[in-house]
Order: sequence, then C-alpha cells, then structure tokens
Amino acid sequence: MSSLFFKTKISQGKKWIFDPIRKKYLVCTPEEEVRQFILAYLVERKNYPIYLIGVEKQIEYAEKKRRFDAVVYNRDFQPTILIECKQPQVKITQKTMEQASLYNQVLQVPYLLLTNGEQHYIVHLNLETGDYVWLDDVPEREYIFGD
Repeated sequence: MSSLFFKTKISQGKKWIFDPIRKKYLVCTPEEEVRQFILAYLVERKNYPIYLIGVEKQIEYAEKKRRFDAVVYNRDFQPTILIECKQPQVKITQKTMEQASLYNQVLQVPYLLLTNGEQHYIVHLNLETGDYVWLDDVPEREYIFGD
C-alpha cells in the first residue's frame, strides 16, 4: 500500500510536502513535517478516515482569530481530538497545554494530542467534571467511532 503522505518536491529553492487532507503542497517547515507525521499515523496506523480530519481551521476566542493545527471529527462531525503540533526543537510544556486548552474553550473536544514529533502527550478530558486522564496512545478508531 502506498502512502498518501510524505510526497515531497523541490520548487523555488524550497522543499514542499503534499498534504492529502488539504490536497496541496505546502512549504516543508519542521512543524509541517510533524503535522504530516501525526496525520499519517492517525490515517495509516489508526485507520481514522481522512475525510473526518480538518487542518488549520480558524476559530475565534476572546474576539481574536486563531488557528489550530488539526482536529479529528466523529461521525456526527463533532470535534473529538484536537491536535497541537510544535517543531521538534520546541519542547511540549505547560504553555503548549494552555494553548490547546484555549482552543478547547471553543471546540470542547474530549481528547487533546500534543506533539513535537519526539514527545507525544494525549489527554482524555471529561468535559462535564473537568477530570482528565493521560493516555499512552491515541484511542483506537473503534473507540472514537463505535465501529
């Protein structure tokens, strides 16, 4: 099986990487490579449907427009997993969690995935109680989609 991910080209003196979700080539920055890696993992290893993933969507919080890295929707097209990516040399810190939590004030997802390609943190949030549990891996597709 050939991968939809990691197709690259050199153009205008820059490396570009194809994003199969947005269906276009993007400048291959370190953060974009991390984003494509985690998206490939979700689609190719965890079998998440590509059509239920959104990338770099805009939201508004406190009268400011912001963009989150990616989100996985459930079958009812409700946001379920919020993904925040950093480039590999940027450590995942409390500040990263606060950034994702800020986006989650709007999105209200039960799962946050924070990654820099080397460190990966997944948390399951109980949106009603505020309780949370750190997970070892992204939930299986069957758990999220019930199939």
